[in-house]
Amino acid sequence: MLRKLSALLVAWLCYATTLAQSLQPGTVKITAQLIHADSSTPRAMVFNFLNPFIRLRKSAAFDEQNRLASSGEMIFTQNMTIQYNNTFINLYVQPGDSVHLLIDGALLKKKNFEWLSIGGDHATESTQVNLWHHYFSRYTSKTFQLAGSVTTMKDSAAMEYARCLAMLENYSKQYPLLPAVKKWAAIDIRNTISYWASDNLTAKDSITGRLILNHALYREPLFDQYNEAGFQSMMFPYHLANYAHTLLKTDSSINNLQQQGQYAKAAAQALRLLSCEPKGLARDYMLFNFINTLLPKSPQLTDSLPALPSLFHDTLTYAYLLQAADNIQRPVLNEKPVAGISYFNDGRTETVPPVKVLSYLVEKYPGKVLYIDIYATWCVPCFKEMEKMPEIKAGVDTSKIVFINLCLQSEMKTWSNLVNNKKHPGEHYFLDEDATKIFMGMYAIEGFPSYFLLNQKGQVETLKAPRPSDGTLLINRLNRLIR
Repeated sequence: MLRKLSALLVAWLCYATTLAQSLQPGTVKITAQLIHADSSTPRAMVFNFLNPFIRLRKSAAFDEQNRLASSGEMIFTQNMTIQYNNTFINLYVQPGDSVHLLIDGALLKKKNFEWLSIGGDHATESTQVNLWHHYFSRYTSKTFQLAGSVTTMKDSAAMEYARCLAMLENYSKQYPLLPAVKKWAAIDIRNTISYWASDNLTAKDSITGRLILNHALYREPLFDQYNEAGFQSMMFPYHLANYAHTLLKTDSSINNLQQQGQYAKAAAQALRLLSCEPKGLARDYMLFNFINTLLPKSPQLTDSLPALPSLFHDTLTYAYLLQAADNIQRPVLNEKPVAGISYFNDGRTETVPPVKVLSYLVEKYPGKVLYIDIYATWCVPCFKEMEKMPEIKAGVDTSKIVFINLCLQSEMKTWSNLVNNKKHPGEHYFLDEDATKIFMGMYAIEGFPSYFLLNQKGQVETLKAPRPSDGTLLINRLNRLIR
């Protein structure tokens, strides 16, 4: 199956090249130099290249010369982000760009990115996008009205858009913006409002209890949903995903089939709905996103959908889907030692020396199946999943499985208090800020919670394991590995 999938991927990539499809990927290269650093200076970055068809983040640590570099494949001119100094740096990049960041460690406590200089391609655009985005994030908040009807929500969205555009105009009078940046900002505002509206796309009638699905709001001209220019904003894929998710709820059989584990039938039913959308890159993303969410539960799903390739507008986007399926079935690891890890041992916290994390865990728990829960102390869904763990453990032989909890992007004191209360049994590890960045990039962690599964031979089964809330699906997977 894996050879077949890889061969198919290569064939589609070759086919895409010979046709010279509209999407032409290019590598974005980013380098960084750190000056005036001391022992307290953060020494790692996470790069979110935000190619919507590659669910990938990367990380890098500054070397002894205080330099680092990273690169990623892009297909749109758009904004991307870098996590550093407890904030997000926004860049405006085009496929093929080379960007250089100069960071002054002595100024990291200064506001408004006084510690950062951006050079290289589109340096002016990136500087303006970064400062505007930071300003907009700090000084605006949603005032969106609750769902009543599509008309009510449309009027509220239009008012929000006008309010935010006025903010943009006032800002640009004080800090003049390039036309390209101003155009990008207007698109980003529109998609940010769409994101705010997503909380109200599904509601219940207060009298009848009937589910109200307001996905039609996204089809309003305000959102310009099928315009490929929307991909300039990293928020546009969220818009498309939220629309498709609510649209697919109109057919209850899709969810029912998923609950029964009939993923191919659920996907076929969903494709019938999504194929009614206008053909283009927007629909490509809806198709990609939906199938990609099912792949961890059914890695060979693409083989079960013969009509799927013909639904894609661009051959490259379908090739990305095949690559995602291949990555799930055959994850590629490039482990490097990570420093900054602590282990909770019988009421005490011990420091773990720099280690290759998965290799270290395999060596520490030989011959065991490892189920690894990656979470943060502020993550509400993480703890809702943890509440399901007793049901999972009741269905498996726990003597053959080690349940490991890795806490990332959190405060150590909060983590220590959490594990001391013993409400979440298992092996507990904590990764500090730099370790978190390196780990998340190395293992392509998209968010919290995430789950890894390793077999008794110490081999990675999947970096997208079923969640505890998947119930029987996870229990069966664990029991198969035990046997």
